[in-house]
Amino acid sequence: MKWVAVGVMLMLVAALVAPAVAVGEERYGYITVKDVTIRLENENAVVTMNYTIDGGIAFLVFLLGKADLRQKTLDILNFNETRVQYLDLERAEVRVNNVSDNYGQGSYWFPAHRFGVVVPSLTIITPQDVRHYENISEFPDGLGYFARP
Repeated sequence: MKWVAVGVMLMLVAALVAPAVAVGEERYGYITVKDVTIRLENENAVVTMNYTIDGGIAFLVFLLGKADLRQKTLDILNFNETRVQYLDLERAEVRVNNVSDNYGQGSYWFPAHRFGVVVPSLTIITPQDVRHYENISEFPDGLGYFARP
């Protein structure tokens, strides 16, 4: 009986640390993405992702820590120069530096971007506008916006 418990625990740990495998389009490993919001602030952005994680894995994340959850979250968002500001079992908030090109005089360009999964609901907020997209894995065309320099 002891070996069965050890085997079950090892399988759960393996599921936590195993490379992510996309099961569903909006799923990455044990994370299922609900929505992503990108708030553009000059050349930087704050990106918020809401998600669910599998129940059995939630216990392991609580037990073993959030390092794997953090890495999978960053893999899904797929941005460079990131700093995780907040991370729990339902939401991540990430600060992304230099996500947009600065053309001077408050003019910026947020270039095309590919996510690690299909995002069911993507909202991009600029100082002038809010844009909403459904079931998108790539933001292909980019977006120009103005902000205070």
